[in-house]
Amino acid sequence: MGSPTGSDGPLTPPGETADIVVGRVARPFGRRGEVVVEALTDDPARFFEIPAVEIGPPGRPGARRSIESVRLLKGRPVVRFEGVRDISGAETLRSHELRIRPSERAAPPDGQFYLDDLIGCAAVARDGSRLGEIVGLEDTAGPSLLVLRGAEGGEDLVPFVEALCVEVDLPASRLVLDLPDGLLGLNAR
Repeated sequence: MGSPTGSDGPLTPPGETADIVVGRVARPFGRRGEVVVEALTDDPARFFEIPAVEIGPPGRPGARRSIESVRLLKGRPVVRFEGVRDISGAETLRSHELRIRPSERAAPPDGQFYLDDLIGCAAVARDGSRLGEIVGLEDTAGPSLLVLRGAEGGEDLVPFVEALCVEVDLPASRLVLDLPDGLLGLNAR
């Protein structure tokens, strides 16, 4: 049994949602159904490795489509999707997101991880005492902020910087924090 592809196939397998946005269709390119993609990955060449994506409007379900061809033009992927053969079909994809499943992400380099892998990790102090659980992330102009839910249910924002986050142990689902006195509660929600 092959993996689902095509616009009328299942969106994703049970239990796995295509919720990682890797690009957005900027505009049609040419007359043969290709589109220019605004890549939202560190490496636009990653599109050469992705066999299929879910395409849909932001915040709404989409359809799974195979990627038939990819080429880079001025550093941007130009993509042709299965079933899209002309400019009219390409135009219907304008501004749509391209999403992949977590299992389709490229493996991070050794010793690195994706920030969203921290969600669900226990947060502990250097002495081993439990501080709470990482329940979310917020991107800012500065460092990303970890959303730490404490034992009482309150949430604090903790900058994800080396000085405060001294150890990440993903296999143990644990994050060791060295927080200065007064930080918890300072950024409480």
